[in-house]
Amino acid sequence: MTKTDYPVEMAKPLLPLREAMEQTRDHTAVQAITDLIRKAEMKQLTIAFCGHFSAGKSSLINSLCGKRVLPSSPVPTSANVVSIRNGAPRAIIHTTDHESADNASGVGSTLEVSPEQLEAYCKNGGAYRSIEVWDDIPLLKNDAVLLDTPGVDSTDRGHGLATHSALHLADVVFYVMDYNHVQSESNLSFAKSLSDWGKPLFLIVNQIDKHREKELSFDTYIEGVETIFNAWEVRYDGLLFTSLRDKDHRYNQWKQIPELIEHMLEHKEGLIQHSLVSSASHVTEQHLERRAEEREEEEASLLEEIGGPEGLERLEHELAAIQQEEAELRSKPSREREKFRAELEPLLANANLTPADIRTSAGAFLESRKPGFRVGLLFSGGKTEQEKQRRATELAGLLQDQVQGQVEVHIRTMLRQLGESHQLWGSEWEQALNAELPVVDEALLEMKRSASAELSPEYILQYSKELRGEIEARYRKSAMMLVDRMLEALSAQGEAALQALDASRTALLAQSAAATRYTALQRAAAAEAAGLRSLLPPAGSLPSGLLPEVRSPQVPVHEPSEAPGSHTGTTPVAAQPQATPPRTAAAAQGHPAAGAERRRRLDAAAARLEAAAAVVEPYPAMGSAVRDLRARAASLAGGTFTLALFGAFSAGKSSFANALLGEAILPVSPHPTTAAINRIMAPSGGAEHGTARVRMKTRNAFQEDLAYSFRLLGLGEPEADWQKRVKSLSPQDIHPAGRPHYSFLQAAAAGWEDTADQLGQDVLVDLAGYRNFVANERKSCFVDSIDLYYSCAVTEQGIVLVDTPGADSVNARHTGVTFNYMKNADALIFVTYYNHAFSQGDRQFLNQLGRVKDSSAMDQMFFVVNASDLSSSEEELEQVLDHVSTQLRTNGIRSPRLFPVSSLLAMDGKSTGNAELLQQSGFTRFEEEFNRFAGRELADLAVHGAAEELTRVVQRLKLRAEDAVQGEEVLEQRRLELNAIMDQSVGRIRTLSKRSMKEELTQETGELLFHVRQRLAYRLGTFMAEAFHPSVLREDRGQLKSAFAACGRELLRMIAVELEQELLATTLRLEQTGQTWLQKQITDCIEELKRLSGGMDLSLSFNEEWTTPVLEEIRLEEPSGWKTYQSYLRNPKQFFEGGGRQRLQEVLEPVIKQMVADVLPPAQHKLIEFYDVQLQQSLQYQARQLEERLQEAVNALNETLTSGILADEWNALSLQVQQFVHE
Repeated sequence: MTKTDYPVEMAKPLLPLREAMEQTRDHTAVQAITDLIRKAEMKQLTIAFCGHFSAGKSSLINSLCGKRVLPSSPVPTSANVVSIRNGAPRAIIHTTDHESADNASGVGSTLEVSPEQLEAYCKNGGAYRSIEVWDDIPLLKNDAVLLDTPGVDSTDRGHGLATHSALHLADVVFYVMDYNHVQSESNLSFAKSLSDWGKPLFLIVNQIDKHREKELSFDTYIEGVETIFNAWEVRYDGLLFTSLRDKDHRYNQWKQIPELIEHMLEHKEGLIQHSLVSSASHVTEQHLERRAEEREEEEASLLEEIGGPEGLERLEHELAAIQQEEAELRSKPSREREKFRAELEPLLANANLTPADIRTSAGAFLESRKPGFRVGLLFSGGKTEQEKQRRATELAGLLQDQVQGQVEVHIRTMLRQLGESHQLWGSEWEQALNAELPVVDEALLEMKRSASAELSPEYILQYSKELRGEIEARYRKSAMMLVDRMLEALSAQGEAALQALDASRTALLAQSAAATRYTALQRAAAAEAAGLRSLLPPAGSLPSGLLPEVRSPQVPVHEPSEAPGSHTGTTPVAAQPQATPPRTAAAAQGHPAAGAERRRRLDAAAARLEAAAAVVEPYPAMGSAVRDLRARAASLAGGTFTLALFGAFSAGKSSFANALLGEAILPVSPHPTTAAINRIMAPSGGAEHGTARVRMKTRNAFQEDLAYSFRLLGLGEPEADWQKRVKSLSPQDIHPAGRPHYSFLQAAAAGWEDTADQLGQDVLVDLAGYRNFVANERKSCFVDSIDLYYSCAVTEQGIVLVDTPGADSVNARHTGVTFNYMKNADALIFVTYYNHAFSQGDRQFLNQLGRVKDSSAMDQMFFVVNASDLSSSEEELEQVLDHVSTQLRTNGIRSPRLFPVSSLLAMDGKSTGNAELLQQSGFTRFEEEFNRFAGRELADLAVHGAAEELTRVVQRLKLRAEDAVQGEEVLEQRRLELNAIMDQSVGRIRTLSKRSMKEELTQETGELLFHVRQRLAYRLGTFMAEAFHPSVLREDRGQLKSAFAACGRELLRMIAVELEQELLATTLRLEQTGQTWLQKQITDCIEELKRLSGGMDLSLSFNEEWTTPVLEEIRLEEPSGWKTYQSYLRNPKQFFEGGGRQRLQEVLEPVIKQMVADVLPPAQHKLIEFYDVQLQQSLQYQARQLEERLQEAVNALNETLTSGILADEWNALSLQVQQFVHE
């Protein structure tokens, strides 16, 4: 046999394997083995490309082909498995016949199309099984086929199945990843499954043109990638770093891939041989799994009849136990009899019944029975009989006393104990005991006396011995007779127990039949598996030399320098940091910032308010007006502008913030960085430029985070040795949603020794130390928040930039902190990545943003698609924007303001002063729109508020002028009228201050929370689909029970987070309701006072801001480790396709509804109490204001009468203030 015959020879054993599978009608396995046989005959090397939809698989294949063979896009394209060969250009579509019930293999007809029509077919995966494409591709010759598979992160289960099913044909797998998303759970878990398959595996990290050496050295990046794959135990044959956008990138290994393929083609026979063996083995194991699924219903029924898997082992023991218990019950009377006898005999044998005094009495008795015995000489007959009787009575009495003390009392005790031990003893047995036990009497004495015996010491001893023997015999007989009667009752009692045992044995024998059938099924399955495996070609490791060696990227050797963030820079709070960064050119030049225009307008408005206050300050009747004017002026002059950034990790929030600031301040990394709230602001309060105040978590707060992550991962409560427990965790056993918590625990365990002593402290650091606290997870996991004081064009305009943790980070569980930024920030920016799908955490976060947006009077939200420079055309960019817009609308964001930007290009453009690059980045349009909002729309609100305040003052001055026009008599009359109604008016105001809305609040809160429960119930199906996801519950990952429990915990976490966010959104609705009610009460009161006073102006401004209540964290208790619900997951196919998940949802729905109903009352009570107090305080404040205004009105009349202020003076004042109303 020649080398080239290997594949054909290897295909021969597959024929009987296929025949065996045909007998079981497993069309899927038969088709797979047929594919392998055909593959062996074709002798073509199959190279599969897998990866995320956004990783660039199709583009990579197109580059290898030297032309655009496949459609490529940053949104999902390949929905089918596409095979590519060298040949005349054409395409064949293999359709799936869904309508034929008999077509279990899913194989339908074929359709030949032109290459131009291919894109539409590639995107519509539902109707097509696979696609074959031929084109002029010299690299492949006639020796190879390339496979393009759907994205492994697709939410369509069919796509995942298509990818897995196609891999059995692959001889080599290239797994392609996005540079920024290597550490995503779906990447790691899929790579692990490929590794476990045993196929040659090459990992490709694509799009390395995103790498920025100044942010992170490339060798550090490589080390991070290798570390994470080693942690997941992914075995691979090569790791490559590529870029298709920048073919000349210094770390690009793109050119190695064609070389690798050429090497593989030279050794294709050995690779195909190895692949056929591993694929046949894998197909066989999958076939055996399906066979197990076919038996599963019967086995499950048998197991249920048996009593579960442990019932098999238990049956034999229980049958033996019944047999043993039955034997014990039947033998119990005899055993008890023997036991009693064994105690009785020693008692009788050892009893001293005839001691010396009794023997002496016996001798006297025997003497009296001797012929010729007489007492006295005269009248001796009567005396002799009396003496005989006396001696007999004496002997009988002595002997009876001795027997009672030595024997009877012990026998009585023994019999009572026997009866009581079997719950038989009672008064009737006491009577039987008294009746049956023997009595020592004269008859016994006479019975044992020998009339012919000579009286002698020897005979007396013999007589005593015979007496003893008789007494023993009588007591033995009586005692044993009582025992036998008692044991008869015991036997009757045992008969009922024997009947129960017989019933149990009958039931167990039925189970035993089921167990026999179950065992037979298991043995048949084992025999079938052994038979199929014996048909497989012998497996072996891949011979050396078949796979090419991958050369490592040539990382340039740099001069030794301190890596960014490598120095902690930590100093005590009392100390002053030494390192102060220089002002950069960009900072010195300044940037067009929203704050500049806004600051100018607000400062001008504050100055007008101050000027107006100075004008009216000399007049006591305008005292409250002066205070109001100056309070608003202070809020405008000293106010800051809070800009909050939100988004998932690796969405580019930090790089976007740097571009906005115009300087590389925040550390940027392709791995998650921001783990706590970061505020960047201008230096204040003595803080120096380039320093940061790091507020560490308190020890209690850290322990709470630790406990939360432990519970979420199913680890119970953390003990003193929690670090040891954490280090034993394996990442592949963690639910995807638990990955941030796994990372948090790993970081906490690694950093505990160095950082624990700083908990609860504020730490001052320099810029390097700040970056280390932000980017080093071993430190950041202990941080609560950080304030960075940095002077640049943006911060000097009063803008405070807040960078928040990703929506899927551990700290995202602190929903209240995030919500307050949503509610109170002046502007919100949500950053998503150009080719990044929204995670479950993103979707929940966006839903909350939508609730806040609906409750806000102004749309202050901006949505940014970062890394738009990755688009290859305007058409592609529009596709992405449409996709993101659709996703935003789906998640509750209507009419989003969406901006594509490239923070990378913007940063380069700003740092180099390249206006063209800045324009190209899209940042110019964003900043223009943002400046318009912050500098105009938002400033308009503040300036308008100032104008309203000034207008109210003008109106009051005009009323004073109108009063002054009246004559003295009219004014005096007016003053008397006001004094007359003063008490009534004050009473009305004070009545207002005591009004309560508690009843309305209770009703409103109840209705709102009812709708919360309704919405949660409505969304349960969505939560179930996301928590119990096919990517998590997979046979190839093993440990289905623990994965199922992890899914359950994730479901409860999602519902708890949703409930917390709903409660926070409820606070907005209650706040709106309360403030509306408050304004109505005040307005009604003012109108009533106007009627009483004849039109007095008592208008008030309503600009009070209410705080949000701090709500307790919602904790839904895990139901008994989810074991109760394990039966709904027999296998993933049954669970997802056979209705298992739906049935589980139906069972869980009432349970979860009850959980929610149980945790809501405390929150409801807190909301009612909080807003009741808030309303009371606001009412009392407004009432005091009204009372003060009323008193000022009276004082003004008095002032006009006493001081003689003329109308002209009041009018002049109103004109002076009027000029400050407008800008």
